Amino acid sequence: MSVRYLAGRVAGMAGTLLGVAVVVFVVLRALPGDTITAKLGTQAATLTADQRAALRHFYGLDASPVTQFFRWFGGLLRGDLGVSMDTGVPVTHLIGQALPVTVELAVLAMVIAVPIGVLFGMLAASRPGGARDFSVQGVGLLGLALPEFVVATVTVAWLASAFAYSPSAGTYVSLGDSFAGNLRQMLYPALVLAVGLAATVMRTTRSAYLEAAGSDFVRTARGKGLTELRVRFRHILHNAGIPIVTMVGIQFGYLLGGTLVVEQVFALPGLGRLLLDGILHQDYAIVQGVTLLVAAAFVLVNFAVDIVYRLLDPRTRSEGRRA
Repeated sequence: MSVRYLAGRVAGMAGTLLGVAVVVFVVLRALPGDTITAKLGTQAATLTADQRAALRHFYGLDASPVTQFFRWFGGLLRGDLGVSMDTGVPVTHLIGQALPVTVELAVLAMVIAVPIGVLFGMLAASRPGGARDFSVQGVGLLGLALPEFVVATVTVAWLASAFAYSPSAGTYVSLGDSFAGNLRQMLYPALVLAVGLAATVMRTTRSAYLEAAGSDFVRTARGKGLTELRVRFRHILHNAGIPIVTMVGIQFGYLLGGTLVVEQVFALPGLGRLLLDGILHQDYAIVQGVTLLVAAAFVLVNFAVDIVYRLLDPRTRSEGRRA
């Protein structure tokens, strides 16, 4: 892997993140109202002009948008994401508390969904056009069609009626405090996220498996007398792994920023819930910091997937050297 290629990818990632920072900053300032009205509600109408001016100066809202952006961006380059206007707590501290929750939830959902999706994708592709194939695809379409908030709400309702369990009844238990207690809180939301993810992985695996199964090297392997199990896993699944890895990487990047609904329903203090609170309170520092972090995570995950792609397929490495 050439230095030129890596430098180009790093420059591209930096440009993407800069674009995300500018877009989020502009969109937030284009929304009606500001932090003062979001924090005070109807009481904001009772403020005098001097009081409002003092509050705008306190929150740094009296400066021009360009000045505000460069103040925030300068702090970002120093690793300072600013201070929450609503709580007065540094955004890095809030993200440091929320990030492990979201990462754990995403990883647990992947651990559940990927093996199930790959296994059922192989089962469907082993008899294309048969009853097994149609059944697996039907279940997969149902998993894709069901919205996360519906699955999450039904799951919480079932837990409440069957076990008198309410996600918001207690405080969050971290993995370091209690493994069993943390797993009890994280398992059900991870299962909710795994429904759609497993369906996506299943469909990708089925398509990639069928394409690889029709290749000449598979017919050659069978002609050599290799066992069907070895042909399926060593030859077909191995060569179908590139689109599967790509899809898993994309979905993992999505999970890091797409757990808002599940975290809200199950009362998990993750990035999604932190972002929602920031939007509701028009807390610019939180929204900008979390959005930029999610974008950076998505870009880095895609970069890692591209590296794995090149390791799995030597042809991409030779193309990169020629470029």
